[in-house]
Amino acid sequence: MKEQIDKLEDSILRLLDAYNTLKQENAALKASLEQKTQELDAVRGDTEAVRTRIDQIIASLESEQN
Repeated sequence: MKEQIDKLEDSILRLLDAYNTLKQENAALKASLEQKTQELDAVRGDTEAVRTRIDQIIASLESEQN
């Protein structure tokens, strides 16, 4: 009986270690996701600025042709 309890205790400790490791990995992944989301937002803002500038150049060229 003692041996079974020891095995059960070891299993529970391994599960707790695995759980804590996964919690840490999850926190790191969430932080990474937040960083990537911010980077994506910045790229989207840059893309919008480039599109706006291209539209301005096209409008300027079209007005010069008329």
